[in-house]
Amino acid sequence: MLAQTDGRKIVNDALTAMGGVDRVMSVSSLVVEGGGHDFEIDQGFRWDELGLQSDLSQIRDYKRTYDLVNGRARFEQTHQREYAFYEGNGPVRQVQGLDGLIAFNVSPEGKVSRMFAPGQLANVRFEYLRHPLTLLRAALAPNSTIANVRASGGEQLIDLTLPGSPPINLTVAFDNANKLPTRVFRMADSPTMGDRPIETRFAEYASISGIQLPTRLISKIDRFVNADLRITKQTINSDVTDLAVPASVVSATPPANGGQGPGQQFPVTAQEVAKGIWMIAGTTHHSLLVEFSDHLMIIDAVNIERTQAVMAKAKELRPNKPVTQLLMTHHHSDHTGGNRTAVALGVNEIIAYKTNVPYLNEMFRRPHTINPDLFVRNNAKAPKITSIDDEGTIEDAAMTVKLYHLLDNSHADSQLLIYFPRQRVLTQADDYMPNDGRNITTSEPLGHAPWNANVLANINYRKLQVDVMAPIHGEVVPYSQFVENAIMVTQYLPPATGSK
Repeated sequence: MLAQTDGRKIVNDALTAMGGVDRVMSVSSLVVEGGGHDFEIDQGFRWDELGLQSDLSQIRDYKRTYDLVNGRARFEQTHQREYAFYEGNGPVRQVQGLDGLIAFNVSPEGKVSRMFAPGQLANVRFEYLRHPLTLLRAALAPNSTIANVRASGGEQLIDLTLPGSPPINLTVAFDNANKLPTRVFRMADSPTMGDRPIETRFAEYASISGIQLPTRLISKIDRFVNADLRITKQTINSDVTDLAVPASVVSATPPANGGQGPGQQFPVTAQEVAKGIWMIAGTTHHSLLVEFSDHLMIIDAVNIERTQAVMAKAKELRPNKPVTQLLMTHHHSDHTGGNRTAVALGVNEIIAYKTNVPYLNEMFRRPHTINPDLFVRNNAKAPKITSIDDEGTIEDAAMTVKLYHLLDNSHADSQLLIYFPRQRVLTQADDYMPNDGRNITTSEPLGHAPWNANVLANINYRKLQVDVMAPIHGEVVPYSQFVENAIMVTQYLPPATGSK
C-alpha cells in the first residue's frame, strides 16, 4: 500500500509540473502531429548500433488523435523505406485504432478489422500510452496498480499495471529535478532475443495551451534507437472525429487459434535439387536440407513453426540421420527466428560468418521468461558456434560445402554464399529471389532486384562454376536464368519475343 501511495504522489507531482492536476485531468482530447524516422531492428547491415541505421525509413503524416474521456484513439502515419534493400517502392499508409480494450486496423480502402492476437493488442495499447497525458491519466485510474517505487540515476521509477487481456505492465520514469515524465518502457518477447525492453523517451518539453508536453519522442528496443519523432503540432480540447469502433468489429469472431499464428498449419514440400540437397519450401522463406555421411544440416531456421516443420521433414526423408548442424545465411531475424528451436530439437553446432558470433552468443544467453520457448522448456544447452572468415569448408566423404563471405553487399555484411562444388549448386538469401511475387510493384513489374549484379560479381570473383541457383526466397532456377536476371536487373525472366 505504501508503494501505491508513494507512486501516486510521484504521478501527482508530475501532473503538477505539467501544469496542474486539475488542468491536465480536464483535457478531453489531444491531437499530436509530426514526423521523423525509424529503423527495422534486427534487419540492418550489421548487428550493432551503426549497422542498424542502414535500414532508415521516413515517417510522415504522423498523427495521433486521442479521445481521453472514452479511452479511444486513432494512430495514422505514412511509412516510406529509404534504403536499397526493400521489396516495393511505394509508401505504406498505416492506420490503427483503439477503443478501450479493442484494437483494430483500417485498410486503405477503409475496411476495419479487429486484432485478436494478444501481442498485437498489447502493442496498440502501449502505443496509446506513449504520451505523458495518456500515461499519467491511466496511472491515476482506480483500477491501475503502482508498485516498486525506486530511485535510479536521477530518476524516480514506478512499475505500473493496467488491467486487460493481457494486462499491460509498464515502468515509468520521472526526472528528480523537474518531476516531469522522462520515459516509459515495457518488456516484450522476441523469438531471437527473449525478454526485451521497448522504451519511449519524452524529450524537449514545451508549453502547449499552458500544459508542458514533449515535442520529441525517442524510442529504443534494447540498447538500439529504433525511432526518433519530432512533434510539430499538438492541439488540446479540439473536436475529434468519432473514434468508436464499429459495432460489426466488436462482434467479430476470433480465429480458431486466437490469431496468434503458432499452431497454424503450413505446407511443407521437399524438392531434391541435387544428390544430397533438398529445398524445403512451403512459404516465402525456405530452408535447405543437406545430407552428410552420418548427419544432416539445415540452412536457415527462419522461424519457430517453419523450423519445426523442416526438422520433421528431415526425419521423414532420412529417419536414421539426425540434424546436428545449422548453417546461417545471415543475421536478420526472419532468417534466425527458429535458431533456438533448432537447437532444442537436436542441432548442436551453428555455422555462420564471423560478425554473427556476438549476435548468436546473445541469442542463447538471454532469458525468455515472458514466453518460455522450446529451448527453455527442453533445458537445452547453447550450441557450438563455428565462425567462418572470408571462406571456409564443411565436408566429409559424402558432401562438400564451400562458404564465402558475400563481399560489398549493402543488404547485410553478415552474409555467406553457400556453394556445393560437386553438384554445382549455389544458395544465398535475400539478394536473388527469382519469381518471388513480393518484389513486384507498379514501377518494377519484373521485380525489385538491386543485388543481382553483386551476387554475379561475387560468383565471378570466387571463380565458382554454377549450374543451379537454389535461393532461400523464390524458386530453384538454372544459372542461365540468373545471368539474364542480372543483366536485366529483374527477378523475373522477361519472355523472349520474335519479330513477324
